[in-house]
Amino acid sequence: MSRTVEEIKQRFASNDDVCRNVIEILSLMSNKTRFRILCVLAEGDFCVTEIVDMIQTGKLSNISQQLRILTLAGVLEKTRKEQHVIYHLRDHRVAGLIEILEKQFA
Repeated sequence: MSRTVEEIKQRFASNDDVCRNVIEILSLMSNKTRFRILCVLAEGDFCVTEIVDMIQTGKLSNISQQLRILTLAGVLEKTRKEQHVIYHLRDHRVAGLIEILEKQFA
């Protein structure tokens, strides 16, 4: 069943916040290093050196910068465990999105 022009206009007018949120998360994921970080953290919680080791690309400073961007955006949280800073996904919808993307593009 196709929708009328008015129904489509109303639908788009009422989902501006949804569009903004989707665009924000996809923009964060559009960077290769950030996407790989998110894929790693979708698997569990890790410190910076573990993330660098798993990603096997880029310098520690670049990965640290990308972790900072993701943390400031509210996607990640960090906690201190002894001498290590452990990162984990704050927004678990990201893990679900990664799972969907892997199924569609793997």
